[in-house]
Amino acid sequence: MKKYISRILMIPALALLLCLVYSGRAEAAVKTMPDGGLFDPSFYAATYDDVYKAFGMNEALLYQHYLLCGIKEKRLPYAGYVYPVVPTQTVPTSDSKTILKMPDGTLFDPEFYLKKYPDVVAVFGSDPMLLYAHYVYYGMAEGRLPYEGYEGSQLRLTFSTVGAIADCYTAEDIITAVRRASQYRITNLKIYDHWSSGVSSEALPVLVTGQLGYVSGTYGVKKITCTPPLVYGDVKNLIIETDVTLKF
Repeated sequence: MKKYISRILMIPALALLLCLVYSGRAEAAVKTMPDGGLFDPSFYAATYDDVYKAFGMNEALLYQHYLLCGIKEKRLPYAGYVYPVVPTQTVPTSDSKTILKMPDGTLFDPEFYLKKYPDVVAVFGSDPMLLYAHYVYYGMAEGRLPYEGYEGSQLRLTFSTVGAIADCYTAEDIITAVRRASQYRITNLKIYDHWSSGVSSEALPVLVTGQLGYVSGTYGVKKITCTPPLVYGDVKNLIIETDVTLKF
């Protein structure tokens, strides 16, 4: 009888223990890592039990595992993440080489990237898709070149766990910002359109919402809305600001 009672009393204790373990695995949140990538330690640990058994809830080790092994194994860094897909469309160049045209409209030469950055190849291998994934999520922020002769844009695109901010200096910057936000499934994008872009306050919402056709078919965006643009600053540095909402 005493053993039976003790077993009954153990049930709440076990339940409490399970709650504590679960809370220990879910205490972290999605965050922007030092290299600019987004990573959810609690999601990663809860989704991949083998990793959790090896590293527990040590966020640094979980993230290191994702960079060194998880990307190769196509593990997800956070819920809803979609790995970039390398398309078949190519762009001919003067030296008879071909450069891949990516879904977001950017150009990428995996052969050039492979030869230019052996340190990346040592970690990610030579798969064109993984090389492009590295460029999009890490290489771009590190100033690496996507193809020979590339001239970088002044676009500054900053991601966080709640949205993204884009400083745009050309119409192409604005288009890229909307498409990148769509690719990363960012729902809130703040655009600062510098007057030098040539895009007026009237044209800005039209240009932004005009991307719906592309991002709808490519990334599943159902609706794009903009707040009425705000214009401020001086003649030398006039800025047009709008908040963009992406609905998936």
